[in-house]
Amino acid sequence: MRENFEKSIALLFRLEGLESDDKNDLGGFTRYGISQKYHPDVNVPKLTKEQAKQIYFGEYWVAMGCDNLEYPMDMVMFIQGVNLGTYRAISFLDNSKGLLDFFMLNLNHYCTRPEIQRKVFLTGWCNRLIKLWREL
Repeated sequence: MRENFEKSIALLFRLEGLESDDKNDLGGFTRYGISQKYHPDVNVPKLTKEQAKQIYFGEYWVAMGCDNLEYPMDMVMFIQGVNLGTYRAISFLDNSKGLLDFFMLNLNHYCTRPEIQRKVFLTGWCNRLIKLWREL
């Protein structure tokens, strides 16, 4: 639901942090979680928080239909859509039997990533799910 976007974006910014440039991250350089690779038309190093918020609203919240979901699934879909990609998050929603099942599909996905990604990111991905669960 639209009224949950502000709470969701605040959590997302806490989870994403300010900047990251990990050589193992397929997205490359990111600011507020917005990657230069997937947003070539955006000057990511100079991206403001408000600009990031606008991108997240249009490309994730609206695109995934979060306005049509009840809390907490709207927040969960938004946060995980940013992390997993919108297509995968929507697929997980379509194939889950509820909130806990959705979380388990996410966890299974993380645990079956290529070894190099698991070695570097699995702890962070799991911590992200735990923080999201606690927020609910």
